[in-house]
Amino acid sequence: MRHVPCVLLAATLSACASQQAVATRARAAQRYVLVKGGAMLRARPDEAAPGVAVASPSTFRRVRERGPWVEVETVAAPQCNAVVAPPAGMRLRFYVRVADLGEVLSRALTLTGPNGSLTALPGVAAHAGATTVELEHAGLRLTLAQAPSMGREHPASRAMRTSPRAERLAPGTSASLPDGVVAEVARGAAVYVSSRRASIEGARVAVVAPCVRFEGTVPERAVLPVIELDVDEAEGDAAPRWTLRRGAALRWPDGAPAGRATAAVELSDEGRAVGDARCFRVPLRVEGAAGPALATEVCVAAADAARSPSQ
Repeated sequence: MRHVPCVLLAATLSACASQQAVATRARAAQRYVLVKGGAMLRARPDEAAPGVAVASPSTFRRVRERGPWVEVETVAAPQCNAVVAPPAGMRLRFYVRVADLGEVLSRALTLTGPNGSLTALPGVAAHAGATTVELEHAGLRLTLAQAPSMGREHPASRAMRTSPRAERLAPGTSASLPDGVVAEVARGAAVYVSSRRASIEGARVAVVAPCVRFEGTVPERAVLPVIELDVDEAEGDAAPRWTLRRGAALRWPDGAPAGRATAAVELSDEGRAVGDARCFRVPLRVEGAAGPALATEVCVAAADAARSPSQ
């Protein structure tokens, strides 16, 4: 039996621990940005490059900045804002103008006091006015008299688990929270109540949205029942025609890098042959906000695309 010297074993373990620490720091260093609604997601850092407009403010991972441009990558839900989601297993990269990045909370905000509490996670959209700052999230508008930590990028946020009851707050309902913060329900928004108890001033409610939680008092009449409506089920997705292999390099039709396939990707589009590549129309779902359907075209080497077994 061959014996490994203890010194060598210790050095190996130390090297492994160092590599794990580097990987952990790399994951922790990832930053995210909020792209404003109406901004163009372009294939290259060029105003003339083809692109697609994102209708709703959406969260992307920040890759790198190039002068007036920033390269971003699609991320998986849930996030504090809507996300642009390509087919499962696909991550796409775009360029947007730095000027098209919105401000967000760069650090968590936590307030407590006799009249309630508030927690808002990094990534919540923020708008600075002349004398106040407004946070907007999931149908809630929070007006702050004191400016929180804000910026154009933020660390990853772990969305809070929501467990709504069969009650909601009426549009226009407001609650006074600590430090002069006022929470208001926007018109047409569905803001659910996760718990409620009676108090002398009214109903003491707790509201938990993905990245904002608050507890405060509202008028009893502002708490309404939730009416369930039956809706027709949407038709299922079309059967897949092609499968892109895991690890395939994705490119835009002009040859610029477009991202990668982190898993096998199934596509229902027949696609078209372009030289030694095959290009497919790819749907982009906007998850977390209402908006028009989006689509773009992505190409792979012909060898990385195979007919699906059902075809």
